[in-house]
Amino acid sequence: MARRSKKAEKEVQVADRQEVIWNAGIYARLSVDNHNQKNESIDTQIEIAKDYIRHSGDIKQVDCYTDLGKTGTDFQREGFERLMADIRCHKINCVIVKDFSRFGRNYIETGNYIEKIFPFFNVRFIAVSDGYDSHKIQGDNDIFAVNLKNVINELYAKDCAEKVRAIKKAKMEQGCYVGGIPAYGYYGKWIDGKKVLFPEEGTSDVVRKVYELFDKGCRIRDIISYLYEQRIHRPKEYQSTGHVYCMEGERLRQWADQTIRAIVTNPVYIGALVQIREDEKILHNKGMCTIESDQVIMVEHTHEALVDEDVFYRIAAKIEEKRKKELQRKKLRQDVLQEDLYKDLLYCGECGHKMKRIASVNAKSYQISVRTYSYGCPHIGRIDDLKCDSHYISQNSLNRIVQETLKKEFDLSGIRMKSLVDFNRNQAEAMEKQSEKRKQKLQERIRELDIEMSSLYVEYKTGSIDKEVFLERKADKEALKRNLIKEVSEQQEDAAHRKKEMEDMNRFIRCLWKGKDDTVLDGTVIHYLIKRITVYKDKRVEIIFNFCKEQFENLKKEACGK
Repeated sequence: MARRSKKAEKEVQVADRQEVIWNAGIYARLSVDNHNQKNESIDTQIEIAKDYIRHSGDIKQVDCYTDLGKTGTDFQREGFERLMADIRCHKINCVIVKDFSRFGRNYIETGNYIEKIFPFFNVRFIAVSDGYDSHKIQGDNDIFAVNLKNVINELYAKDCAEKVRAIKKAKMEQGCYVGGIPAYGYYGKWIDGKKVLFPEEGTSDVVRKVYELFDKGCRIRDIISYLYEQRIHRPKEYQSTGHVYCMEGERLRQWADQTIRAIVTNPVYIGALVQIREDEKILHNKGMCTIESDQVIMVEHTHEALVDEDVFYRIAAKIEEKRKKELQRKKLRQDVLQEDLYKDLLYCGECGHKMKRIASVNAKSYQISVRTYSYGCPHIGRIDDLKCDSHYISQNSLNRIVQETLKKEFDLSGIRMKSLVDFNRNQAEAMEKQSEKRKQKLQERIRELDIEMSSLYVEYKTGSIDKEVFLERKADKEALKRNLIKEVSEQQEDAAHRKKEMEDMNRFIRCLWKGKDDTVLDGTVIHYLIKRITVYKDKRVEIIFNFCKEQFENLKKEACGK
């Protein structure tokens, strides 16, 4: 066969490339939220991309992806995530943006997408204003220019962020409100370029009444009852309906304890603004966190107060005193709560809600106290239409009912004790064999990785791959090996745990079968045998077992020697 020259091969590749029809997705982003101009800017970006498509003969528009008010410093954006989903589904194979800054302002992440992820999916990337087309890169100079622009974009984003934080901090120190929805009882209004809080008609009266009742010695539950009787909406419902009082056709909900507590401890109601200095720390932490005093800025007398300072601090002293007493009481109790035997198994028969466990300490003498447990529906104490008429049941009563029901179920089934014990043992042995088989596969894969890393080292030493590639691949294989070793260890621990569970199960079954009164219930055993327990207010208890009818029949046949 005649050899084909490299020049001819290159011409064929170029010709094939030109015949490809690229299905393009246009991506546009705007981080600044400036009134109506934001839509015009997004439209402008899209129009520039469409104009580029009209003048090209090999690109067809498929969809547009937009993100409004989203920063370019990260890629957690809804529009961008939809774009990547369509790339993975091979719906589009070309991405067009106005320029690199619209795509992203994070140098490392932007480069990762352009140089690794998009080439992996065979996706063509075009930045119109920057004159970049990944399909037409000429050499290292083009790549260097792209990296330089991405670095500049990231530096610009960081500079803007620092300026915004400085401006925000200055506004806080001047007493300007920079938060979102103001506290219940206030509304925000811009005056001379500064957002100021003003008392809101209706809700401010509710706040004053809450403080008045609390100062008179009313408990939080009493205040909640008062607000419900007066048909006053919670702050959440007020935001959605705009009504302070519940109107006809609207649903009335009782106020939460923490809402009342938050109102009577918020300094905003004495005219002081307490705002977080570094709010991004809180946003990125996606959970509960403690804010230190050096992270907040407090400015007094920034707006009209709803309550007198003497009242506010008098209430604060009462709350602190109660908190200290509660801590002292807890410190006196050093005993640990017992295992919750019926966790996630117990349900209210009236409303269907999962029941919660309640622990109480009853003093028997000067030095002895006994902790008792009971279960109740969390909706028993409500006063709105979600109130449940269920009742409490003690754990001792529940234990007695469960033991008697299990004994009766086994007696009626006709199953021999040995059959059920052997069945459990066989189940555990089958699972142990599966675990051992899985462990052997993991160990074999670990040995293969060791061989692959040795071969990789040989390739590096012979010059087949450079040092950077060697280190990157070696790190990937070492990480995979660590994960496999960890999984082997977990398999061994699971096998030992399952063996202990089986032994505990059979020990319980023997005791139950012999009718011993001192049979001790175990949480693992209960969750193994029982699927759901429903408690009704007439003291009726319904138990659904994990053993189905077919399993009992099979065990019964085994007991008869069939």
